[in-house]
Amino acid sequence: MIMELSSFLVNYPDVEVFDLILSDLNGVARGKRVKRDAIESVLEQGMHIPFSVLALDASGETVEESQLGLEIGEPDRVCYADLKTLAICPWNTQSAAQVLFSMYDYEGEPVLLDPRHQVNRAVSLFKQLGMHPVVAVELEFYLIDAERTETGYIQPPISPKTGKREANTQCHSMLNLDDFAEFLLDVDSCCQAQGVPADTAVSEYAPGQFEINLRHGDDPLLACDHAMMLKRIIHQVAEQHGMQATFMAKPYGALAGSGLHLHVSLVDEDGENLFGEGEADENPLLLSAVAGLLETMQESTAFLCPNINSYRRMQPNLYVPMYVNWGIDNRTVAVRIPPGEPHSRRVEHRVAGADANPYIAMAAVLFAMYHGISNKLTPPAPQEGNTFEFDNPSLPCRLPDALSLLGESVVFNQYFGADFIQVYRACKEQELLKFEQTVTLKEYDFYLNTL
Repeated sequence: MIMELSSFLVNYPDVEVFDLILSDLNGVARGKRVKRDAIESVLEQGMHIPFSVLALDASGETVEESQLGLEIGEPDRVCYADLKTLAICPWNTQSAAQVLFSMYDYEGEPVLLDPRHQVNRAVSLFKQLGMHPVVAVELEFYLIDAERTETGYIQPPISPKTGKREANTQCHSMLNLDDFAEFLLDVDSCCQAQGVPADTAVSEYAPGQFEINLRHGDDPLLACDHAMMLKRIIHQVAEQHGMQATFMAKPYGALAGSGLHLHVSLVDEDGENLFGEGEADENPLLLSAVAGLLETMQESTAFLCPNINSYRRMQPNLYVPMYVNWGIDNRTVAVRIPPGEPHSRRVEHRVAGADANPYIAMAAVLFAMYHGISNKLTPPAPQEGNTFEFDNPSLPCRLPDALSLLGESVVFNQYFGADFIQVYRACKEQELLKFEQTVTLKEYDFYLNTL
């Protein structure tokens, strides 16, 4: 570890501070910033941080119902760095660097409330079967103007090229990519500097909406790390360009939502794609993996759609899964098998919103696939056409319902652990309570002078 750090310090002599980052349950980057002369000690001894940092709601408030805060005296736990994620922060003119951490107890055991550890747990289950997941992440987001409208709402950004505000949906438009080419180039430059394997940039279904794909890799944990790093890059570069970026699932009520699509295949010890044998709808391993995803999909929704805003994304005809189903080369289903050569055959899980914690979403998908494979489950036939018109089981469309299904889940209580489920639900239920206690402007419009 020290040799890796020494090499980094030699290569980047201008780095003055290091951001030490831990993901909480919401996927929010928490941690500390230390000076250059302290980083060696931190890497050797670990970063001490309150245990309750893993039990914060989206507003950053400790959720006491998690029983990780005052009830146990607000104790610390120790976090250790993963040097595969050590990288400069190029948006900060290389005066800063960052590294991601995982939490451990004082006996050196992983704290399983840390979402990073859950991904490793899922991968280890496949390892016992002589298999290994190969994954890729697709992440959608909106660029928005830093200035709000007169009524305080967000609005699309002004094109740096035309000087006009975007107002139309131009899916896969090259002109939209040209309009924001400088922003996208700077994102790509930062990704290269941090080793984030960004691949394709796509203009999506609404003004200011884009998707950036990360190349597939055989390290699911690192893939989630890269997703976290990419989100930070996009936020920072957007700010440099006088804009803001948001990964809310549904920032505009009438426009398309933003998703987090996960692609997963399984390879054997020789690196051969086990999903590539035969036809997709006849491969027993692929069918069992799909069946596991379908059987657990309703109870996994609270992980994949973790916020009240997540459920505003669930509207028909906007390519957002709302039902438990699967198909081959069909974007109206929840689990899609994309077209392509057998050696690249994979599952695309399309339910998660861009607001999902990538570690938790990845772990949930992997646990579900393992459940299907280990129990040799069989799915129904793949569906064709517009499946929004079919009579399929519905995903929960409200967060309280999704949390209830998660709490009752035998599969996820087993694999994530009952403690993880309890703390996660406690955090989300506190957010729900805060929303329910808030009187909205719409309520005044409807009721203030009419009742």
